[in-house]
This record gives sequence, C-alpha cells and structure tokens, in this order.
Amino acid sequence: MKLFIKKMLVFLILAFLILSAYGIFCEWFFSIGKYFPNDSKRAWSMKQQSTEYDYAVLGSSRAEEAFDMSLLDSLIQQKGINIGCNGSGFVDNYLVFMKFLQNKNTIKTLFLQVDIYSMDPDHNFSNSFHVYNFLPFWHDTTFRSAISHYLSTSDYAMFSYFPWMRFYVYNKYFSPYEVLRRIVQQKKYSNRKIDRPHWYSVIPKISSDSSGFYKRAMSREINIQPFDIEYLQKILCLAKERNIQIVLFTSPDFIQQEKIYSNYHIANKTLDSILKPYSLILFKADDSLRNNISLFKDPAHLNNYGKFLHTKSFAEKYWKYVEKMKSNGHLTN
Repeated sequence: MKLFIKKMLVFLILAFLILSAYGIFCEWFFSIGKYFPNDSKRAWSMKQQSTEYDYAVLGSSRAEEAFDMSLLDSLIQQKGINIGCNGSGFVDNYLVFMKFLQNKNTIKTLFLQVDIYSMDPDHNFSNSFHVYNFLPFWHDTTFRSAISHYLSTSDYAMFSYFPWMRFYVYNKYFSPYEVLRRIVQQKKYSNRKIDRPHWYSVIPKISSDSSGFYKRAMSREINIQPFDIEYLQKILCLAKERNIQIVLFTSPDFIQQEKIYSNYHIANKTLDSILKPYSLILFKADDSLRNNISLFKDPAHLNNYGKFLHTKSFAEKYWKYVEKMKSNGHLTN
C-alpha cells in the first residue's frame, strides 16, 4: 500500500511538472505576435507593429465591411487601417485597440463604429466575445479585468493561482497541434497581408436572395449591457488620453431592422444619450442606402456596391467636417 502511494505521489508530481512546463511554454509561444493565427482578422490587427497611420477604423464586422479601404484612402488623402473584427462588441474593440497601441502603432484619427447591436453583442452577434482570443495576455491587468467578466468563479480562481491552467481549460486553441499549425502557417504566410479591394473592382452587385432579410416584426429586442457600455466609454477615454481625434459613424443596416427590433428607436436614443456628453461628431448612415435592399448581402452588412457607395458618402461627410473644423480654427492641416 505504501509503495502504491509513493508511485501515485511520484506520478502526480511528474504530471504537475509536465503540465507546468507546457503551460510556461504556452505563456511564451502564444504571446508572440508572429505566431498569432493568420486566418484571424482579430489576431492580424493585434500583431501590427510600429507603423504610423493617419486613421484607423474600429468596430464589429459592420465596420470591417463598411469601407473599401483603398478608395477611402484616396478620397480623404490619408493612409488608414481597418481593425474592425467580426463578432466584436465594445469590449473586444477596446482590447484590440489597446493591443494595437501597445504595439507602438500610431494614428491621428479613430473612426469608431457605434450602433445598438454592439450594445448587446451576446444576442446580436453569432460569435461574440471569445475568451481564448485574449487569454495569452492574462498577465496584463487590462486584459484580465475584461476576460474575468466572462469566466466562472472557479475558472477565475484557478487561473489566479495557476495561470498556465487556462491553456488546458481552452486546450482546443492551445494544444501542441495548434503550436505546430501556427509555426507552419507563420512560415508559409510570413509576407501575407490582408487584401485591400480597389474601387474599380466593386462592380454593382445586388443581393441574390432577399428572403432572409424579412423576419417576424417585433421578434427581437436590444438588451443594453452596462459592461459593454463601460467599454465604449473606455475606448473614448483611451483615444482622448492618446490625443487621438474621434469620429463616430454608423454603418448602414437594412431599414426593415427597425420593425424587427421592438425597441430599435429607444435603444438608439439611449446610445445617443450615452454619447452626448462627449460632444463628438457622428456620421449617420444615409437613409438612401438603408432603404435600398440591393446594397445588402444580409440585413446588417453591405455588399460590394453598397460598400462602394457608403465609402463615397462617408468621405464626403468627412471632407465637409474637416473644412468646417479648419474654418473654426480647430485644424491647421
């Protein structure tokens, strides 16, 4: 019996040491930018390094797909980057933006997408906040504070005492196989960049099937989440601390959405009241775009031609804003 206990004790000690060793390796490996997965726009955004931009676009997939970036660059005569990510609410936006700035990237202006869907991402996004995206940065208090909101009490306690255990709880994303996959991927796509479509390639394309646009009226509701609103405010404060000018915008959604959400207009008024104290410019999507079903590929996302028209509309509004600011002496160049 004593021999069995000794063997079990040795086994447990060895298992603990092996688990700890791999966990310590994960702490190092998964926090290295070049090993972030190339097939993730979120990871791509967080591994950009030491580059100067005039502006950045931040938001959910509705921001990611709102602009033809090459066309926008040419129309406003600036160099920009789109770090909007699929399924990103304000919490996700803040963490990506924070990491982007920590990596010594600089911008002068932030084009921040704000809308009612991002106030309730858990119900409006099919793939909202995923803890594993940010677990490698657990030791940064900013990231840990946000991540903790989505953890169970037991997981938070375990990660607090044994941080490397997070790589085992979420082993699907941090397995030895994933290590090898990322090494191979990094070598294969080390020079790969996110493609930027050109305006001349966005020949008008209409939606091939509009049946999915029409859902039962009043069937959905926006449940405003205080935690997400808190992180919207954090984004605004972070930009202000870095002397980054903020321009808010909404990306077009199909007008029928106003009938599908029972509190669509109330939620928008709530968002307006949250933003009002900041006295920021807000470019709202043109009704002419929102009313045209042929410009959408689904109720919340523009197709290529819709993106082309929205980019032109946004650029026109931006130029008028810049000229107004210059005339008031707030801008010198």
